Amino acid sequence: MLKKCLAVAMTLVAQVAFAAIGDSTKFDQNKFERIGDTLYYKISTAEQFEKLLEGVRIETDGYVVGLIEKDLVMGKDTLHLAKNKMTVDTSGRCTNLYLNGQGHTIYGLNMSRAMFYCVENLVENLTIANSRFENDEGLSAAGVAVHLKENACVRNVKIRNSVVKSVDIAAGLVAYNDGAMLNDTNENSLVSSTNIAGGLAGSLRYVLINSRNSGRVSGRVAGGLVGTGDKLGTDGGTITGCSNSGMILGNGSGSVSVGGIAGYAHRTSFNSLKNTGLIEGKSTSGTLTVGGIVGRLDSTQNVVDCGNWGRVHALSGKKVYAGGVVGLYYGELQMVGEQLSRVSWLVTSYNYGPVTVKASEDFAYAGGLAGYITGSLISADYNRGTVKNEGSSKNRYTGSLAALVDWCSVAGNYSYVDTLTGSHTASLVYEFAGTNNSMYRSYYGGVEVPPVGKYSDDLTNMYQKDSLVSLGFEEMKEALQIYDGGNWVRTDCMAQAKTDTNTVCTVKVIADFFGDSDKPYEVTFIDEGKTAIMPKVNVPLLKVAVYARNISVWGTVPNRPVQVFDMQGNLVTAARPVGAVATLAVPKAGVYIVRNGNESRRVTIR
Repeated sequence: MLKKCLAVAMTLVAQVAFAAIGDSTKFDQNKFERIGDTLYYKISTAEQFEKLLEGVRIETDGYVVGLIEKDLVMGKDTLHLAKNKMTVDTSGRCTNLYLNGQGHTIYGLNMSRAMFYCVENLVENLTIANSRFENDEGLSAAGVAVHLKENACVRNVKIRNSVVKSVDIAAGLVAYNDGAMLNDTNENSLVSSTNIAGGLAGSLRYVLINSRNSGRVSGRVAGGLVGTGDKLGTDGGTITGCSNSGMILGNGSGSVSVGGIAGYAHRTSFNSLKNTGLIEGKSTSGTLTVGGIVGRLDSTQNVVDCGNWGRVHALSGKKVYAGGVVGLYYGELQMVGEQLSRVSWLVTSYNYGPVTVKASEDFAYAGGLAGYITGSLISADYNRGTVKNEGSSKNRYTGSLAALVDWCSVAGNYSYVDTLTGSHTASLVYEFAGTNNSMYRSYYGGVEVPPVGKYSDDLTNMYQKDSLVSLGFEEMKEALQIYDGGNWVRTDCMAQAKTDTNTVCTVKVIADFFGDSDKPYEVTFIDEGKTAIMPKVNVPLLKVAVYARNISVWGTVPNRPVQVFDMQGNLVTAARPVGAVATLAVPKAGVYIVRNGNESRRVTIR
């Protein structure tokens, strides 16, 4: 698939270049030309792009090739939407389309669903800005295509400061992805649905690689990159090298699932992923699953090298599962010879973000890595984020790694947190349930509760209880130096996974807070046909919290350091934010000035 994605681009570029150089009349500036079975468009005006969209809508055979020669403005200027909403309903037909934006931007698209209904080939090197893709008739909507076919590709495409809305599936670029998406971006765009929403893909059935989201995504099933990964065959989808920094919100009356990368996934592998955005969900009467990377996993084989710095909030639900990496994880068991074996992994993954359950009706499982996990190897993982399981339910189970595991091998992990709350708590795993569990060689500290609350006494379980060691913060820093080599690196603080970029050596790395999800999301375009949405600059408001000799700072200016000065103007310490929050330690009590960009705050350390 990936090789074909690259080969398609080279082949079509060569065809277009030959046609353009060999006969300049092949590209008419006012209309498209057919060369053999191929329709060619050279696009430098909004009117020509509209002709391309119309040509794709009516074309049923052969190739369609479009080259964008300059930025396109569909409205009266770059801030205005096109006056008339366009449709791409092709009655289910798919077009063999190659569109190369050549690094240009299209401003002000106003579409009822997407630019294209179905793409069989390649869309690349394009930015969509200040645009709207909205369907209020029960159909899906996306920035590029409703459906990306198998062996097709969307590559190097960005949607910026735009809105995608639907009551079915809403996605930043592709609603149904059976192809490949590479190096794509949602920058500050709103993707909203009452059903499934994904920052880039609504439903992923193949691959998403090296892509990122900073927009807000909201839906009943919502993910920063992907709403659902739902490959039903033996070979699942793959999400690799992606990140989310946007706010991901889940809400509904029934089952709700929300995650920083994906809301829900079946037979999908997760590799080298990061989340720094707020992940927050609530269900008025159903099951809620919330995770820093993914809300719920079914029959997923691998979660490897995944890290979360974002706050994970489960506001309410009848049944609640919340985790810093995964909320609810059903691993896969397969017959190997005559023996049933686990084939799923949660390895070299980590969490710094606070996990908080505010309310649950029947029960809540909350864990620093996972709330509830079955059929998996859990190894070389760690948690440094607080886990709070609040509310009036008497069944609030909390573990710094996981609340409940079943048919799992838990080995070579560590946890150090200063806060664990719930009706039933443990410093590593609250409960080993069922059969075929094992537990050995793990470290824990920070709170004075046992490493494990309940052990299943089935004879298939094996526990090395004396290999679970409680340590203080400084002791753990020293002890963890045994984790060196392979996927681990030594640091001046705790040992870390190679993919972990944290440089803060304090007990609490990320501070928790609430309320920012209540603020309306503002986009930058003006709709002449309806009420104007005026462009507005969101100025970060610097906020500071103090606990002991640690200062947590959020609302920072991107790519600017946070600096702490004493009252004589001497620089005491500085750091760049890890995710949404920067945490700095000062050596002694006193009055300090915290500065980021043009803002500063005065704090007192007692």
